[in-house]
Amino acid sequence: MIYKVRYIWVIGCLCILFGTSGCAGLLSPESIEQAPQEDIVLAMKIKAQLMEAPELSAAAIHVEASNGRVVLSGFVETNSQRQLANSIAQQTPNVIRIDDQIQVK
Repeated sequence: MIYKVRYIWVIGCLCILFGTSGCAGLLSPESIEQAPQEDIVLAMKIKAQLMEAPELSAAAIHVEASNGRVVLSGFVETNSQRQLANSIAQQTPNVIRIDDQIQVK
């Protein structure tokens, strides 16, 4: 049940992102040039997978993507959580390289 709620929440966020991406004023022209839609989708896919992992559900992990290169940052409680986040990102299609900047509290 919890996974279904998370899945619906992630799908809802994706719908909001794509629904508002055409609205003027929400994204500056500079941010659109810096983050093509493919990069945004890749980052959101990884973030969704991280949220679905029970061991990482409360972790504060930020995901950025640019041309297949992913930067993971934020905080986790254990080194195994850091390794899991890195592994999830590596297994995501279209990821070329990962820069793991996650810190263990």
